[in-house]
Amino acid sequence: MKKIILLILMMFPIIVNADVKVTNHIIDSEIEIAGALNVKELIVVEGDTDHYTRTINYYSFGEEHWDNGKLVDLNDGIIYNGQDISIYSVSAYEFDGKLDFETLGKNLDEYFTEFDIENPKDKTYKLDDNKKGTATLTINYPTKGKKTAYFINYIIGNAVIKHNDVKEINYTFKNLNFKCPNTILRVIIPYPTNDELYHVWVHGNQSGEVKEIVNSSNQKVGIYCTFPKIKESINFRMTLAQEQVGIDMFLNNTGIDALDKVIAIEDAKLAETNRSNQIINIMKYALRIFGIIYILASFLVLNNYQKSLFIIYLIFGLFLCLFNFLFTFNYWYLYSIMIMPLLIFIFKKNAVK
Repeated sequence: MKKIILLILMMFPIIVNADVKVTNHIIDSEIEIAGALNVKELIVVEGDTDHYTRTINYYSFGEEHWDNGKLVDLNDGIIYNGQDISIYSVSAYEFDGKLDFETLGKNLDEYFTEFDIENPKDKTYKLDDNKKGTATLTINYPTKGKKTAYFINYIIGNAVIKHNDVKEINYTFKNLNFKCPNTILRVIIPYPTNDELYHVWVHGNQSGEVKEIVNSSNQKVGIYCTFPKIKESINFRMTLAQEQVGIDMFLNNTGIDALDKVIAIEDAKLAETNRSNQIINIMKYALRIFGIIYILASFLVLNNYQKSLFIIYLIFGLFLCLFNFLFTFNYWYLYSIMIMPLLIFIFKKNAVK
């Protein structure tokens, strides 16, 4: 019976159980000299589950693979999509509390084998590639009443592309909506550098933090990012000197000088983000002001009570609370303003008696 249930779970993978929560998630990635992106993930979950499912993407933009002759779109076009995904190793173990990039994947007692439909068993994995840029990895490792660490090491083939002047990678880690308290990402480049062709851009939660990693010689070797409660994805974009990715005969080749265009695109994105942040800050300020006005207006409504005025007052308060909720400003104290119409209603009801 257990084998039959296991077979069904592996053939029809579902998202991780609702009673399981992700407590830690670290992503360690390294750009290889042949243009692949080598990724190691450690996902720590707490709760009871029979298996864990992780959807991994090798396409960052759209569902097509770029071929010679297709449009070269440097503004997040399909030319940046990787060629494929391959699983290097998978494992799981009872979490020991250690989150260390330097030993990630090196201290494992065993690696899981690929799922065999003829002999379904625990400690196996199955990868379903939809051939449109995403693959679903199902790890069969039952756990109950403890924290479990799931380790995945996979390769995104030909993630780097070639221009006449630079090499470039523009990759998005998707499907990160685990509600994890903190997601950590590290990206390491092939060789330390201080080259002026090296540029980095990161797109994710506004509350995230990005730091450059430098070695003892003050050379740049990559980036270290932390993001609280990722909503969906993290995108990073890098331009590198040609020699950083020296084995490039299989990479997508634009045949153009791209660095200045890429910088202009990212500058435009930054300007738009700054404008959006300015608008959001104005909205936040206005919401707080209206909240104060709403409280002060309660005395006017009370002293000049009319049913129609009270209804308008009540609706306006609900609108402010809804606005606060929909835009996720999370001013918890703003919801307390709804006490005012309640007090007015009680006071008037008692006054009538």
